[in-house]
Amino acid sequence: MAVPMPDLTVEVYNADYRVLSRIPWQEAVRLILRGAVYVIDLHAPAVHIHGPSLVIELPASVALREYVHIPYTPGNRVTRGGVLRRDGHTCAYCYERADTVDHLLPRSRGGGDTWFNLVAACQSCNGLKGDRTPQEARMSLVREPFEPKERDGFRYAPVLEPA
Repeated sequence: MAVPMPDLTVEVYNADYRVLSRIPWQEAVRLILRGAVYVIDLHAPAVHIHGPSLVIELPASVALREYVHIPYTPGNRVTRGGVLRRDGHTCAYCYERADTVDHLLPRSRGGGDTWFNLVAACQSCNGLKGDRTPQEARMSLVREPFEPKERDGFRYAPVLEPA
């Protein structure tokens, strides 16, 4: 009689011991039987997988025998939608609904498209600020721009207390 297994996963490391992913236990058993991985760590109370002619102790983590190259993918690029999402579609100057992005240091003065130079702004504030810095336009930010981490899933920026 087969006992249903809970959703156990096994951590997979590259040959240089960098974490690659977590895989279902069934895939881990396949990789062990193929000889593609070796066991690093076992579960504290042993978990055994019984087959018709084989019993395998289920590993908690395995490492690949050969290195797998993971190509570099530049993450967290600055986009208009990303800036609006980071700021919660709220103007960085007046709390109104934002539908544009504003460069704190204007592009005409060397300001780039970076997370720290872009904020969400409503059209009226963006037009009022124009080709000036917020200090020159006598406008204050309600929140400081920041670079969101991908793992944060674009949490909203904290609001600064008025001075």
